[in-house]
Amino acid sequence: MTGAARVVVTRPAGQSAGLVAALREAGLQPVELPLLELVALPPPMGARRMGTATDLVVAVSPSAVTFGRDWWSGEWPPACAVAGVGAGTGRAWRAEGAQTVIEPAGVGDSEALLAHPALQQVAGRRVFILRGEGGRDLLGPTLRARGAEVDECLCYRRQMPAGLALRVAGVLRDPPAAWTVTSTEALAHLDAAWPAATPRTAPLFAPHPRIAAAARRSGWLTLPSGSGDAGLMTALQAWFDGADYDGFTHD
Repeated sequence: MTGAARVVVTRPAGQSAGLVAALREAGLQPVELPLLELVALPPPMGARRMGTATDLVVAVSPSAVTFGRDWWSGEWPPACAVAGVGAGTGRAWRAEGAQTVIEPAGVGDSEALLAHPALQQVAGRRVFILRGEGGRDLLGPTLRARGAEVDECLCYRRQMPAGLALRVAGVLRDPPAAWTVTSTEALAHLDAAWPAATPRTAPLFAPHPRIAAAARRSGWLTLPSGSGDAGLMTALQAWFDGADYDGFTHD
């Protein structure tokens, strides 16, 4: 593995520590470039506070767990069942003290969570979904169709960081060997901030098929990976070790 290889980590500030540590341990040089800024949203004036008679709380991301704490009127984590769309959200719940977390195995997304046996028979149950503004709207409608009483709580906003174009240009002064991007919204911000007429020569590693498809449409050499830090590291190590990778070869 090439020790000097620079790998760009684009998760929001405060969410990259595990991946950064793994990259350094593998002899790679992490370059942190957050592509999303997360801003807490206050509960609407006069809104009913959460925390009573709840059967299930679903968080769509680690950030939803963090920001949801400020919306919750009872003990945190909730005493009821909790769920997350992927391994990262599950880790966030457990870090808060949750003992048992409903989470999908393998790919972490809404479809996988909705396929979990624990979410099949939800008729009559009260469910809170903690999420950010925008994003996909699949969990709520599907759980309502299954008979659940669902409240969706928009507890944070994702936005492009100020001065991102200048930061991207700064990273490109010493071109990195690889990029990691973990959401389609982050990818859109990177594309918007990319300098005109600058080729995208380094591969982009994407831990979900939707991100990979969007990156290919944007002209990136896109390499899919498994989910979470472990999936990204396995793919990066294979690439830098010079292995054939899903049809791509390199010297």
